[in-house]
Amino acid sequence: MTRPTLLLLCVAIGACAGSQAARTSDLLFSTPEAELAREHAPDLYVRAELASAHAHEAERSEDKLTADDHRTESRLWLAAAVAEAERVQLDRGRAELQVQEERWAKQLARDQRASASVARDISRHEANAVALREAERLAALTVSTTVSEATLDAVLTRVRLDLALAEALGATDEQLLPLRERADRVARRRPSDARVAESLLVDSERLIGRIRADWPEPRPGAATELVETASVAGFAADRLGSAVLIRSGRFFTPKGQVSDATVRRFTGLLAAFPHGPVACQVAVPKPGSGGWSQRVARLVERFGRMDDPGRVSTSIVATDALPAGTVQCTFAAYREP
Repeated sequence: MTRPTLLLLCVAIGACAGSQAARTSDLLFSTPEAELAREHAPDLYVRAELASAHAHEAERSEDKLTADDHRTESRLWLAAAVAEAERVQLDRGRAELQVQEERWAKQLARDQRASASVARDISRHEANAVALREAERLAALTVSTTVSEATLDAVLTRVRLDLALAEALGATDEQLLPLRERADRVARRRPSDARVAESLLVDSERLIGRIRADWPEPRPGAATELVETASVAGFAADRLGSAVLIRSGRFFTPKGQVSDATVRRFTGLLAAFPHGPVACQVAVPKPGSGGWSQRVARLVERFGRMDDPGRVSTSIVATDALPAGTVQCTFAAYREP
């Protein structure tokens, strides 16, 4: 092969190599990666396109070195654009994952709150069922002179709860110890006399009342405590928003006499919740009928023997909405939304 022929072949190969490089560079812009770079890294992609355009201009001017430089620049800008696009996609993916994690976390929190709410509802239902059974047993103290084993257990449970509450409210050991010792003796000896159990229960509630009496007004939650305590004591109780209403049909015996046991339970309730006036109404069929005026007068006389007789006012209301002899009392100071 002669020298001129070899030189011509080298020129041809160089030309072919330049054309192949140009086609290769053009193909790089048609790849999926380049499309992503154009979408997610437009500034860098434009620089790559501009360098590629300069390379084509240099080729048309047959300036191979300049064309190669621009093609190299174009490939570098395109590689940078692809890398930036991948970074942007990764950041977006992370952000989407974070949003999903936050959404899942919120959903989990909602599920946990819902589960906790259901658990509280179940616990409240179970507690209410226990309280109703306990109230039925404690109510037996108002109609019987003896106490059953189940009723005595209910009394002891309530007394221990009262003492725990009194301790939480700030009762001293000197105040708590005598009642704890009495409760222990009752638990050991298991007396059948209802008066022993009732006296212990009333005294535990009076202790709480003495602590509450130092407060200028009922604390938040006192209305709920009043309803619960009244229910356990055998009274029907409702929160009215502006007051607590308790109700009982046991203030009078079937023979029309005032029930000493019910009055004692009511007196204990007053002592346990010492704030504000209490207005009581006695339901009768109509004024002056069936000797109800005399019965109510006897009840008023019994209320007058209380430690604070001026706190309770009593009146008669003629109504058929309640059974005759039903007494309902409004604790006006115990108002909560």
